[in-house]
Amino acid sequence: MKREKLYAFAACLTLLGLLAGSCAPAAGPAPTAKAPAPSSPAPAKAAQPTATTAAPAATPKPLADQPRYGGILTVGIGGDPVSFDIHREESAFTYAITSSTYDGLLKYDSQAWPEFKSVPNLATSWQVSPDGKVYTFNLVKGAKFHSGAPVTAEDVKFSFDRIRDPQLGLVKSPRRQNLANVANIDAPDDSTVRITLKNPQASLISLISTLYFMVYPKSVVLEKKGDMMKTVAGSGPFKLKDYATGVGWELVKNPDYFVKGRPYLDGAKGYIILDSFTRFAALRTRSILWISPYPYMSVSQTKIIAETLADKIAVGWEFHPAWYGILFNTTRPPWSDVRVRQAVSLTFDRKKMVAVGLEGAGIAGMAAQPPGEWALPEEEMAKVPGYAKPELEAAKKLMAEAGFPNGFTAEALVRGVKPHQDMALLAKDAVAAIGVTLNLKVVETAIYDDVKFRKAFEVNPLGWGSVLVDPDVPLGDFYVTGSPRNPSGYSNPYYDELYVKQSRTLDAAERRKTVWEMQRILLKDIPIAIAYWANAPYAWWKEVRGFKPPVIFFNAFGYHDIWLAR
Repeated sequence: MKREKLYAFAACLTLLGLLAGSCAPAAGPAPTAKAPAPSSPAPAKAAQPTATTAAPAATPKPLADQPRYGGILTVGIGGDPVSFDIHREESAFTYAITSSTYDGLLKYDSQAWPEFKSVPNLATSWQVSPDGKVYTFNLVKGAKFHSGAPVTAEDVKFSFDRIRDPQLGLVKSPRRQNLANVANIDAPDDSTVRITLKNPQASLISLISTLYFMVYPKSVVLEKKGDMMKTVAGSGPFKLKDYATGVGWELVKNPDYFVKGRPYLDGAKGYIILDSFTRFAALRTRSILWISPYPYMSVSQTKIIAETLADKIAVGWEFHPAWYGILFNTTRPPWSDVRVRQAVSLTFDRKKMVAVGLEGAGIAGMAAQPPGEWALPEEEMAKVPGYAKPELEAAKKLMAEAGFPNGFTAEALVRGVKPHQDMALLAKDAVAAIGVTLNLKVVETAIYDDVKFRKAFEVNPLGWGSVLVDPDVPLGDFYVTGSPRNPSGYSNPYYDELYVKQSRTLDAAERRKTVWEMQRILLKDIPIAIAYWANAPYAWWKEVRGFKPPVIFFNAFGYHDIWLAR
């Protein structure tokens, strides 16, 4: 698409937003029985290679359900990427563009959700040594980067080392913590990659199946001196053709993709539509065929679809392991005082926050592990102060003990996207009950990321998602001392010891005991006051086939299996 056409389309979308103003839904009650029912989260499982057995003969599909080639998928999304460097960034706005342009060693089976099933991508198979420390991956033959250069084991090694080592040109490496247990990566030949761990790690296969560990061409990264912020150079099923800041992007089919028969689409066009009502209007008028699950649609909007377009537009709900709450800069007073952090957490009416902030489409939360296999039992959580209801008298007592009987004023850093802003308003209202005044400073994503990771803030009302429910990510990334994704500056040596212990424990029952102990520590230390967990709604025109809503919305942006029935 030519850039001027993208701009013209954006102008049309703005007009749609104005026309749709009378249809813009107001905040409504919690979902009724007619609303899509959010599903329960699935436990994360460490994937291991299994023997392949012959599958029964497939029942022939009706002709109308046979995948077809051609067509353009149109997508609406709520913001611009900070950069195209998937090793560097954390935003869904980056993944929407880059997920289909790169490949990883492994990936998640999009058709297996809600099961977390790792399947081959650039690796055709893998083996694990008896001691659980050495993983050997055998690469597919014939995979090429978009430049035409072959994908080799050295590219895989370099990509993983780039994440581990900021000296390879990475300004920040938020995934470094995930590979902290890696002792060495080597490429004995062009088709073999060997990862040697310091200790066994239950989550390794699941971790490297996530989209963060995409394979880059070593030669291009070196040519760019490590700066891949404006370059997309993958081996994936689509190539980036065009991008216009604030307007949109275009992907085109990679005719040389190594997976035979993929992709089905000729391409995908994304339109950056900041306003949620305009984005929703674009979906309803079929100006876009698929709406990004982030920023979320509201429950009211999904009800409008159910009442007026249920025959044309599909809506799917999935639990997303993204918590919303307040992140404290624990290195700065008064937030360095645990009593102040505890007091703030005690002001939260978590059930009311779910009802107001998500129109009921979420789960009240307080523990750091997403609901599911590894979370603390509900009967234990019910006894934790502040979980079932706010406890303002106890909060005021803590504030007085900390030397702030009349409260204080603080500045809150807020990312300029609706879910974060909603959380900020809820938090501002809650803490006012103990005399704390939050002045909200709303900034765009690039500035927000910079300020947060420099720890140049006081408090940060936000939502933050995890690529896995395996404890190595939600209990590691945000809380382990020195983790690049730990902007709170929280540090507890005993907690760090427990983290290492659970990560090395392969027996699930024994590991769970340690994981529960870690959550109990965080419930006392409160580096992050969690309010709730979100359910993510997906919506797409029914002519879009081959899409199944994933539990982790970060994984929703792979377009290689999608086809259009028209």
